[in-house]
Amino acid sequence: MDLVTQHLVQPDDLNYHNNLFGGKMLSWIDEGMAMFAMMKINYTNIVTVSMDNVVFRSPARAGDIIQIYGKIIKTGKSSVTVKTLAISNNPQTGKLAEVIESEISYVCLDDKGKPYFHFRNFKIQSEKP
Repeated sequence: MDLVTQHLVQPDDLNYHNNLFGGKMLSWIDEGMAMFAMMKINYTNIVTVSMDNVVFRSPARAGDIIQIYGKIIKTGKSSVTVKTLAISNNPQTGKLAEVIESEISYVCLDDKGKPYFHFRNFKIQSEKP
């Protein structure tokens, strides 16, 4: 899996029990993975269709660095599905923990907002810029 993005958990990101809000984590994942997919498929007009198999495994706390990894696992006529894994990295202790795992599907749209069959001649962009 490729490292897609990283975020530092701040006090404003925490809920009443001092854990990272699940919605905040999902927002970071969706945004980061959408940009990742755009770069890999060389197409930017995509929308999130679903976040499936979302499994929260452990909490993240203030000061943790959230590292979000991803890879493309499937393409359809106009859709791309990515697998994502978020890890919390505590820089003080060096402890790593899997926070969340999920699959996200995006659909390519044309200029009129209709599904666009982008994957007729599709090649995933190389790993190196």
